[in-house]
Amino acid sequence: MALDVLDAMVATVYDLLDENGRTWDERLAGLSTRFEQLFPEGFPESRLADLADLSEEEVSERIKASMGRLNRPGTRRFVNRLMGTKRFHRLTVAYNDDVALLLLGVRRFLRSSMPIAQALQDAAAPLTPRERADLAGLSEAEAVLLDGVLKLDQMVGSFFNNRDIDLKAKGFPLRNEEATTLDVDLDELTTIMRVMLDVETQHRAQEISDVLSRKLRGFEQALTMSDDGVSQAANSLVEFIDRLLRTAFDEDDVLEWVRKYCPDEKDLTFDRGGKLVPTKRASALCFAHAAQQPEENSTLESMVALSIVKVRGAAEKLKHASAGTDEEEAELRGLMQSLRGALTFTLRFNWLLANDDRYSYLQERFDKVAAA
Repeated sequence: MALDVLDAMVATVYDLLDENGRTWDERLAGLSTRFEQLFPEGFPESRLADLADLSEEEVSERIKASMGRLNRPGTRRFVNRLMGTKRFHRLTVAYNDDVALLLLGVRRFLRSSMPIAQALQDAAAPLTPRERADLAGLSEAEAVLLDGVLKLDQMVGSFFNNRDIDLKAKGFPLRNEEATTLDVDLDELTTIMRVMLDVETQHRAQEISDVLSRKLRGFEQALTMSDDGVSQAANSLVEFIDRLLRTAFDEDDVLEWVRKYCPDEKDLTFDRGGKLVPTKRASALCFAHAAQQPEENSTLESMVALSIVKVRGAAEKLKHASAGTDEEEAELRGLMQSLRGALTFTLRFNWLLANDDRYSYLQERFDKVAAA
């Protein structure tokens, strides 16, 4: 059974890595078939319950223990005698190839997650240490997420390098950059990821609305060309956030979302001249969730919403900056980094992945405003 499960895992990972013009649905099509063949009567509920009760540390220890038993010299000698040297050698080669393919899948996942790790770190920057810990599980070390991903990627690279594994020679479905271990330190990787996030934010803004795209360009142009650059760039940043939130969902939309999903959170609304209106945090939360029902554990959405509110508040203060110092410019650029991170996470996971094509809805809302 263990070898059958390993074979199914390897075949599934190969399908996922093999892009070759196929959609995700097409690459995942074989997963259910393999699972049904392994467990025709369904996976035993008792095993599921046992696994669900295990902590991450216990799972890790069980895997280490199993791998340790397989790698014991006595175990290897016994299997060698049982199967014969030639068959045992072929099995060892096949096993190492399977492990290499699985680790290639881990490498692709890690590298795909690097921009999101950087996005969440940047989004969390305006929060207090307590808020970061409560909402994002981050320590006070700002680079903890990306640093962890980089170290895991380097561990995978060490496995390949120590065994002199040539991934291209294996014929695996890999991208060119996946054939080698990353040769960068954390600072270099952070710079690369922030450039990627900058490009992605500009691309998304252009897709959604020319108005948003102009606000982003105006931010950079003000800082580099204007005598009153800090104040003007801060104004562009505030206007970008306000235009994005109020066009995506007007006050009535946000109030309805709060009434439906957050009725007990009284600090999301306030009275203005006898009329109930949503707070900035309510608008940011509604946007972060794409007006959908929050998941049971949606602390990351709460974190990016709070980040957007804090970025706006800090930029509002800088609008009135008269000195325009290097420190104020650096602060403003940091705020823009945080906004990019918040938007990248929100648009990728709660807008683009929504089942009802929320992203197209967002574009249509801006088109209607532009045509009015």
